Amino acid sequence: MAKNHGPRQQKRMAKQKAKRSAKRSILLRHSSNDPTIRLQRAEKWPVVQALVGDQLWNDGIGCLAIARQESEGRLIFAVFLVDVYCLGVKNASWRGGTHQDLTDVIRKLEERQRMCAITPACLAKIVKGAVAYAQSLGFSPHPDYRHASTLLDGIDPSTCPNQFTFGRHGRPFYIRGPKESLAQAAAISQRIHACGRALRRGNTRCRRE
Repeated sequence: MAKNHGPRQQKRMAKQKAKRSAKRSILLRHSSNDPTIRLQRAEKWPVVQALVGDQLWNDGIGCLAIARQESEGRLIFAVFLVDVYCLGVKNASWRGGTHQDLTDVIRKLEERQRMCAITPACLAKIVKGAVAYAQSLGFSPHPDYRHASTLLDGIDPSTCPNQFTFGRHGRPFYIRGPKESLAQAAAISQRIHACGRALRRGNTRCRRE
């Protein structure tokens, strides 16, 4: 025979069920490899660290890293390899981990350039500005930028007071990377020259061929 529960007990059972459901949802999100699930509500997580390579503007390329803390205390961080002279975001990645994992990532990045603190707004302004500049030349960001850039959600680049000029002295300047073949380098150079001609003719944006 079914047991009847009073209104107060039913309310308590409903709360317990809701708590169990919320806990299962959190566990599923943490165990998921799907970034559309894992990075849900990233815009609400506080930024605990934002860093930029100190030679970014001198070398034309460098890394930027951002780390945010989930409500449960775990860290999620993203790293962007940014070419501010030409190609925009050449590489991007994100992952979850501990504070020690983040320290290890930063130590690895500092094998290339010393990493310096930057405001989240200025970091987002550089990354998004580099992407927009590269796209104006016909170059798309790295495929993983789509998900890694979720860590920039909720950050307003317009609050950064600094102005950034992309390109070398305002013009696209290509530096061949170690993973780019001669054929790829030639194609990139041709694209830049074509865009230069288009801009001289008065076009404000290059089209992808």
